Amino acid sequence: MRNPFRIRASQRSVSDEEFVQLFGAGALDLMEKVANPWGGLVFLRSAPGGGKTSFLRLLTPRPLRLTDQLADTDQQVKETRDALRDVGALTSSGPDLLGTMVVFTSEYREMAGFDRANALFRELVNSRIVIATLRAVLDRAGRAYPEDLDKIHFDWAPESGATIPASANGRDLFDWASEIERGFYERMDDLGVTPPVKGGHARLDGLKWFAHVRIRDPKGPVEVKRVLLLDELQTLAHGQRTSLIEFVTAAREQCGVWIAERLEALTHRDLLSEGALKDRDYEGIIQLERRWSGSKAKVFGRFVESIANLRAAKADGFENRNFFTLIEERDDLTAWSERFDQASAKIESLIGDANGNGNRYDNWLDEGRGRSGSALDRALHWRTTQILVARDQRRAQSSFDFDALASQELEKRGSSATERAAEHFLRTEVEAPIYFGKDVLSAVSSSNVDQYLEVAGELFDEILAKIRFRREQPMPLSPERQDALIRKVAASRWEGLVRRLPRGYEARRLLEAIGEYCRQQTFRENAPYAPGVTGIALTMQDRALLIDSQDDDVRHLIPLRDVLTSLVAHNLLVPKLDHQNNGKSLVVFYLNRLLCVQFGLPLGYGGWRAKSLKELMHWQEKGAKAETLVKEATLV
Repeated sequence: MRNPFRIRASQRSVSDEEFVQLFGAGALDLMEKVANPWGGLVFLRSAPGGGKTSFLRLLTPRPLRLTDQLADTDQQVKETRDALRDVGALTSSGPDLLGTMVVFTSEYREMAGFDRANALFRELVNSRIVIATLRAVLDRAGRAYPEDLDKIHFDWAPESGATIPASANGRDLFDWASEIERGFYERMDDLGVTPPVKGGHARLDGLKWFAHVRIRDPKGPVEVKRVLLLDELQTLAHGQRTSLIEFVTAAREQCGVWIAERLEALTHRDLLSEGALKDRDYEGIIQLERRWSGSKAKVFGRFVESIANLRAAKADGFENRNFFTLIEERDDLTAWSERFDQASAKIESLIGDANGNGNRYDNWLDEGRGRSGSALDRALHWRTTQILVARDQRRAQSSFDFDALASQELEKRGSSATERAAEHFLRTEVEAPIYFGKDVLSAVSSSNVDQYLEVAGELFDEILAKIRFRREQPMPLSPERQDALIRKVAASRWEGLVRRLPRGYEARRLLEAIGEYCRQQTFRENAPYAPGVTGIALTMQDRALLIDSQDDDVRHLIPLRDVLTSLVAHNLLVPKLDHQNNGKSLVVFYLNRLLCVQFGLPLGYGGWRAKSLKELMHWQEKGAKAETLVKEATLV
């Protein structure tokens, strides 16, 4: 019995049929802002694991054909088919799109050192486009590759100097492309004594050929929309990537071109400039995590829930169970009653001590003592009161106001944010579970599908174990176990940061300092930033100094700039622009939600504290001592 949450749908080891059955139709909502997906240039970007390759794979011939065929017997696949029809990839008569996928790898980067004009790079890309098209045409026709290459034919009017044959069958084109491939590898074998580069292509003829070539398969002319799918551009050398994008952008051919790449391919100006931070996706660019955040968070939640149920249904022996019915949404309060009652008694005593010989909090104490409800309700009331007492003491000391407070002041001074802070404080103090339930699973993913699957997969492992050893319906996974498993994933990811990131040690030192600082600010006794602090902010002036100045002017800031850029590219810091405070405009960098779990923070957005570049540089270089953070928190 394997855990289907461990399967990555983009992996080639997953069959096309299994891939289609695992695909969440909600992903196609991402196309709603793309006006001309099959006739223009679209960039698809995300941190690792955002779902780019899976999205492109769905647009290739076999998955499209299987989606159309399986939809009549599989309700989940039917939803995908209907969504594909809405965007024009399928019609009632079948696929109406020829999606041709070229996946880039590190082998291209290896030629950059001796292919200074990128001529050989373009030559290789042209051949790969042709080969990918041959495969796509045969897949669309349900024919075997490469056995049936002689059954398809291609005609076009090449420009002067183009080397792609004007009229050829698939076998001829395969031989043409294979000759280029052989020449490429021969050059690579001679890298040690590389002479000046000879040959190569001055243009990206493969794109023009793909857009204009007339295609015939055994059924006749292939008259469908065409989209060239270029995946993993971040593996290219900088010059190769820039050259390819410039050629594609300038060509403006009458076909769709989708370019998928990780955010790490972008520069600091691409990721941290004011335009990039405005949180406004525009036509032609889909940044996956951004599209799923903010007002779309609930849509993302429904999307990943559907993925979870699709995955669970694939597990041997899981039968017709629903994944989320096996995840408890609420605590068993009776199990925690004693701890909550102990907390209530302790807090009551502390408020009594704060009252001293006076009567300022008498009414509030009476209100708490007369409180009914569950042990949790009573403890939450006391914890909220404790926060309000801490706030009042600061206020009273500054105004010399020590009169008794009416019980009505409790409700007047409280708020939903304060109550959420009180619950987070209380659960932390009594070591009750915090991170559990399907909404938390979605929240801790930080809008990243792979992160969601990792967390959900950890929970599903335990559910599978219960099913394996119990023939009857297993008990749902308790909040305590969910909390422990989610914290386990967070800790594992934290330990792996150094390996995954450039300047990994510096990046982790900076994140650790930010996380500890947020924790200190969150757990201040008066909860001034309820329900908690989960980010730090820079003024736009500091951002401009960090990003827009010439490198020589800010050389001492370059390490910080590079680390911040890397953390944003890997979705570990999430930037939000245009926060206003005391007449200043700031950009806030929120922690990835699994980092919030690592530091015991709440999962909401909103709480942040401004920091200077000097402070961030110190944190990155030296780390932050806990005692320094405590001292800093008491001075704010």
